Amino acid sequence: SLNTFLNAMTFPDKTCYPVASQNVQDFYNLIDVYLDAVFFPRLTPQIFQQEGWHYELDAPDAQLTYKGVVFNEMKGNYSSPDSLLRELSQQSLYPDITYGLDSGGDPKHIPDLTYAQFKAFHQRHYHPSNAKLFFYGDDDPNERLRLLDTCLATFGRIDVDATVPLQPRFVATKRLTRTYAAGSADHQAPSGDKAGTEAAAKETMLTMNWMLDEVVDVETALGFDILEHILIGTPASPLYKALIDSRLGEALTGGGLDDGLRQPMFSIGLKGIDPNDADKIERLVADTIGTLAEQGIDPMTVEAALNTVEFRLRENNTG
Repeated sequence: SLNTFLNAMTFPDKTCYPVASQNVQDFYNLIDVYLDAVFFPRLTPQIFQQEGWHYELDAPDAQLTYKGVVFNEMKGNYSSPDSLLRELSQQSLYPDITYGLDSGGDPKHIPDLTYAQFKAFHQRHYHPSNAKLFFYGDDDPNERLRLLDTCLATFGRIDVDATVPLQPRFVATKRLTRTYAAGSADHQAPSGDKAGTEAAAKETMLTMNWMLDEVVDVETALGFDILEHILIGTPASPLYKALIDSRLGEALTGGGLDDGLRQPMFSIGLKGIDPNDADKIERLVADTIGTLAEQGIDPMTVEAALNTVEFRLRENNTG
């Protein structure tokens, strides 16, 4: 293929199948393959076992284990403290809606999925009635419609309620504490050694997370993007600098603004902290943001952020 881009990307509330080619015939060939793969995949029990989960026995007297491509991928994801922190941060803000679940699958629950559930979910949600199809380019619109018709004409319309509702706001701040698996060999000294205890404590991470209101206009969305860059975009940014200069942690964590959700979230914190410093970090973040809100942001910082975001948008380097 002469494709310039080809992928499939999962999000908490949608799946995207983008494909591109500057050669029209190649483009149409790829569309044909992609439409077939999305709407008519081979969802056999064997593929479900391979990609989802199955039992595996290494020896007659060994213990049964779970295996599967996605199951193993998600186990790997859950073994990363940073990935787990991001997932838990999001779930903490949206406990009542789909964002409160792991769209990739929690390894603890993947083996609960049956083949019948898997098949039914695809038939309902991966259906043209629940899809948006976009074309861009200078090819013949009639040819596009003909290509789509050969695939979509076999379907009848169904009602699919895939709306993501708004998450109700909390009446008060919530604080959640969770644990994660950490190796002991590299971080713990012999029993009774104070240094070992301190090193283990430094494995703690903390984020403060906010759910923002739904953004329905481009200007506000761009404003949030610029504000994120102002706050944490560079080592000289006020919130970034305040957290690092505090020496309360080893590095920033949290990811900043996630505007891919219906109600965006902002997440910021430190990793490698002492659990006893959690209150100090929380106050530092609140005080820094509060001071900026009351006293304003340095105009030079705003101008620098505007220039950076504008350059990024002009360059539009998608890789």
